[in-house]
Amino acid sequence: MLRSGVKVITTSDAPDYEQPWQTAGPDTSVGSGAIVMTPRGARVLTNAHVVENQVFIEVRRYGKSRKFEASVEGVGHVCDLALLKVKDSGFAKGAPPFPIGKLPSLGDRVAALGFPIGGDRLSITEGVVSRIEMYPYAHSQRNLLAVQIDAAINSGNSGGPVVKNGEIVGIAFEAMDEAENVGYMIGAPVVKHFLRDIERGVNDGFPDLGILIQALESKAHRQSLGLSPKSHSGVLITGVVHGSSAHGILEEGDVLLKLDKKYIAADGSLSFRKGERIDMAHQVAKHHVGETIPVKVYRDGEERSFDIPLKAPRLLVAEDAYDVKPTYYLYGGLLFVPLSRDLLKTWGPEWWQDAPSEILSIYENEICTASRSEVVV
Repeated sequence: MLRSGVKVITTSDAPDYEQPWQTAGPDTSVGSGAIVMTPRGARVLTNAHVVENQVFIEVRRYGKSRKFEASVEGVGHVCDLALLKVKDSGFAKGAPPFPIGKLPSLGDRVAALGFPIGGDRLSITEGVVSRIEMYPYAHSQRNLLAVQIDAAINSGNSGGPVVKNGEIVGIAFEAMDEAENVGYMIGAPVVKHFLRDIERGVNDGFPDLGILIQALESKAHRQSLGLSPKSHSGVLITGVVHGSSAHGILEEGDVLLKLDKKYIAADGSLSFRKGERIDMAHQVAKHHVGETIPVKVYRDGEERSFDIPLKAPRLLVAEDAYDVKPTYYLYGGLLFVPLSRDLLKTWGPEWWQDAPSEILSIYENEICTASRSEVVV
């Protein structure tokens, strides 16, 4: 299976959000990937951030010296995954594609394959699965299923397969700088979701309910809402995003009791696997945009059931954008741009402290309403 490990070399040219009429200039980065089989033939699976804002991509198989030109066939920046097509059909000859396996269990031993900085040959590090949870992906800041492992994950490992028994159980994508031997991989269910979306011609098809919630762990709070103090299920809806999946169906003040026929605990978690729990957002993210999810709420002293058609998130402050040019309007020496996380990042690596407090407050606390769907600065 080592023959299916791939090195990915990307030349990119990112936009300059301080001066949006120009770019930041070309840059070269290195990542990893794996050959997988799709209905259209062999493809290279890697991270979206490995090929973000790409201008030119080359790939090289383990044990080979020749580089092949590749192009992005599909990308999901929300889940930080990309699928590459190699123009030369002989690239994957003799390389058995990796099958996509199941989500591993806590304590399972896995191996991370990749091309980290410091060497030009394939590196293999082993470790165990130490945690499975919803985690904000650095590339998009969206909470999706992630698996923590103690195998070494370094710059250049991004996009490399994490395998167990010859099957991909995850894709390495980031490490925690503040801790030792703490790396993260994208769980196999997210990988399968992404590949199904690509088959359907959809990018970033991870839906969101569009609600703000508050835990209901206080007995007094539950009793004030008319809930049984002995019950431990349900979370309070404190806001509904205008135009979101839940808009016009759920209301502020509803208590969300069940999601997809699963009871929601007072802390916002639900049953995952035997003996495990996970944040309720996972149950929504398992679905695809356009599907329907059944919910049960407590409203005005009675339980009510609804079917919610799922949509992509609707955000007041735009997420990071990739592979597109920023929009702007220049008038009389004044530059008008939409408020986005990309713009906030122009205040430096600690932008969440250095950016103006008035726009940080909008980013952190406000949601779309009927009268405000975008912020311009």
